[in-house]
Amino acid sequence: MRKGNQVKLIGRYPYCGREGIVKYGWPRIYRRLTEEETQAWYDSDASKGMTCDGETKLPPTCKQILYNGGTLHRPDLKIKPWENVLLSEDTFTVVRARCAPTLGYHKSPGQTLVRNNRTGEEGYVKRKDCTPNLSPRATSS
Repeated sequence: MRKGNQVKLIGRYPYCGREGIVKYGWPRIYRRLTEEETQAWYDSDASKGMTCDGETKLPPTCKQILYNGGTLHRPDLKIKPWENVLLSEDTFTVVRARCAPTLGYHKSPGQTLVRNNRTGEEGYVKRKDCTPNLSPRATSS
C-alpha cells in the first residue's frame, strides 16, 4: 500500500439481524479533534466536576468518523461462504501509508491515514483493515 492508492475497508464477522439484513463488524476510523472542538468541550458541562475516582476529567483527543460500510439482504437468513468478508461502499485514498498517531492518550502503531473520497474527511485506520480497491466480481469468487 502506497500514498495515493485507492482502498476499501474490510467488514468482517457477519451476523443476521432483523428481517434478513446481514450486518458486519466494520473497522473504526478516528481523527484528532481540532482546537475549537477541544475548547467547546472545556466550555461544556461535561468538563465540569470530577470523575467517580475523584480525578479531574481529561478532554477527548479523537473522534470517530462515520462512513458507508454496507449490508446485505438475505431473506433466507443464511450467510454464504463468500459473504464472510464484505468491502465498504465508500472508497478511500491513502494519504500516508505507514504511521503511528497518538489517538487517545497513547500511540497507536500499525495505522494508515486515509481520506474518504465521498466526504473528504481524513482519519486513521488500521492497515490490516484496508484492501486495494478491487472490482466486486473479483472478490466474490
